[in-house]
Amino acid sequence: MSDERESGEEMEGEELAFCNASDRLLVKSLDKERSFAEAVDDFRRLEEEFVVRGCDSDFHVLETRRRIAETILTLAEVKHPPFEVCRQAWNELVRLGFSAKDREYVMTWFFAECCRYDENPEEGLAVLWPLIAELERGLEEARATQSDTEFYEYHLEPLLKLRDELLAQQRGEQIPGKRTRRIDEARISAPDED
Repeated sequence: MSDERESGEEMEGEELAFCNASDRLLVKSLDKERSFAEAVDDFRRLEEEFVVRGCDSDFHVLETRRRIAETILTLAEVKHPPFEVCRQAWNELVRLGFSAKDREYVMTWFFAECCRYDENPEEGLAVLWPLIAELERGLEEARATQSDTEFYEYHLEPLLKLRDELLAQQRGEQIPGKRTRRIDEARISAPDED
């Protein structure tokens, strides 16, 4: 179930069935009427089903669990459950490990975005700083050897932007166009103005 397939290699059997079922659940989960808890329950059931029926090795069990953990963190970033729930999803993913570097960058971005939404810039910055430093080193090495820099630039750009937003939050500044839990709750509790 690795994202790092040989080019031209296609999914088949249980891996294809898992990806199809996961994609269908993700679409269902993104519906505004669907709660985060309902989505998590659906994905936990899917995880158990495929761990029992479809995983022929410890590696496949781990990859199935990682994929589910990644999806749950993705849904936390979209659906905004309480911050502690987002932190738990992040900690589970860190415990399982990342299947590839690009997944680590994307999932860290999602968790740091949860931190930004809940105005917890210190925790967001703590996870961003090491990856930004790693990507900047990789970019410099690629430039020095005249290698392709696209991978590093692609992942570095959104992390730097989010870092800047978290630093602004840390200084007490509002970030134009960005929602936070506090702003959303104020909108909900404010009476409608006609």
